[in-house]
Amino acid sequence: MNVLVIGAGGFVGQRLVRRLNATEGVTVIAGLRKARTDFPTMGVEQRLFDATDVRGMTGALEGISHAVNVVMGDAATMTGTTNALVAAAKARRLVRIVEFSSTAVFAGASGYVPAEASFGEGGDAYARAKQDCERIIGTADPSIETVILRPALIYGPGAEQWTMRIARLLRQRRLGDLGPMGDGFANLIHVDDVVSAGVSALRLPGIAGRAFNLAAPDPVSWNTYLMQFARALGYTPVHRVSHRQMKLEKLASIPLKIAEKLAAKANFKPQLPDAITPGFIRLFAQDVKFGDAGTFEALNVTLTPLETGLRQCADDIARKFVPPVQRA
Repeated sequence: MNVLVIGAGGFVGQRLVRRLNATEGVTVIAGLRKARTDFPTMGVEQRLFDATDVRGMTGALEGISHAVNVVMGDAATMTGTTNALVAAAKARRLVRIVEFSSTAVFAGASGYVPAEASFGEGGDAYARAKQDCERIIGTADPSIETVILRPALIYGPGAEQWTMRIARLLRQRRLGDLGPMGDGFANLIHVDDVVSAGVSALRLPGIAGRAFNLAAPDPVSWNTYLMQFARALGYTPVHRVSHRQMKLEKLASIPLKIAEKLAAKANFKPQLPDAITPGFIRLFAQDVKFGDAGTFEALNVTLTPLETGLRQCADDIARKFVPPVQRA
């Protein structure tokens, strides 16, 4: 099996390349815009191309039997990549495509949401782009097998959005025990489990044409996640966040997001505080579940216990940001 990982430089992509490189019977090729120094030291071939360009994609797929699309970016980048992949796959006679989507396609849903549920309406640009990508995958040549994976909130060592950002906010006492504001479900999935699902989606028979939601079948509340993570990090006693503090955070998020956009336009990267936006706050009370134990049985994935995952995250943060103890 020759696998091209498109978007190999991303958080999930890097880990998927490493896992596939250690998998017997698999030759993995890293699909990138810019070369990296770590993949050649692992003996992994790199192919540099614009993933949104059909000709570039067709060239990158030479000799490839299976492709995984883990490209992230703006809506145009994500839909353009999926379009190019579907168009080039037929010419290269691919066996299977694994498309990484997101549970964001169910924007606005509540209760238990199975993989077969209809897409949500009124989602943001990211959610609409992921919906479009799934529709594009549905137009692939019938001779090509397709599998769609929809991770929910990916956490784990090095995960910026749902680990590093959360840790910073806990340390700054801007998150913690949210009381009734934090009773919603935290639909988490450890990055190692996402990678395991990706490997299985490439190899397992009998799953072509299916989509899988990747989230803990029995998710904890946001309060549980935040307080357990704070304790693992040693940020105790855990701060109790008041309604007043959260209202102030919501107001502060407006100038912070404006400053972030202006800095991006100027190609300037100041160290701005993390914004706790209204959309972020709504997640804490969201009554929605995406996980199903049958999903992980079908994909032969054993989930990482939350306690184990949080300990890994805390240890990783300690290694990166705490100077080693000098011993005599």
